[in-house]
Amino acid sequence: MQAQAQKMKGELLFEFRAKNNSTTIKDIGPNGVQLEMNDHGEVSGKYHAGHIDTVSVSLKTDGTNDWQLKSIHNTKDGDMVVVWGGGKGRMAGPQTGTWEGELHFMTQSPKLAWLNNSTGWVEGQGNMATGESSGKIYAKK
Repeated sequence: MQAQAQKMKGELLFEFRAKNNSTTIKDIGPNGVQLEMNDHGEVSGKYHAGHIDTVSVSLKTDGTNDWQLKSIHNTKDGDMVVVWGGGKGRMAGPQTGTWEGELHFMTQSPKLAWLNNSTGWVEGQGNMATGESSGKIYAKK
C-alpha cells in the first residue's frame, strides 16, 4: 500500500483523531465479517472541526478489509462539511490495523468551497482494544 500512497499524496489538509462510540456486527459469513462502526473526534489543519463518522467495514479472512466512510465535520466557525469515501486496510497486529483510501468533500460554506472540487487521500491507523484511531488526509495529486 505504501508505494501507491506515495503517488497519491499531495499537501497535508487535515489530521484527525477519533474515539469509537459503537460497533455493530452486521453479518458473519464464510468470507468474513461485516461491521459498522460509529465514532466521533476532532479534525485539525485547514480548518478545525468536530466530526462524527459511520464506517462500514468488510473484514476478510486473510486479514485485509474494504471500508466505506460517511462523515460530517462541524467547524468551530459553524460551517459543515460532508465527507465520504472508501478504501482498503489490513490488520497490523491482533487488535491494530492500518488503512488508506480516497475521500470526497461537499460543503455549502463559501469560505470552504474549494473543498467541493477536492479529492483527499487518507492514511490512518486504529486500535480495536482502545477504540482509538488517528490519521492524516492529504490533497490527492
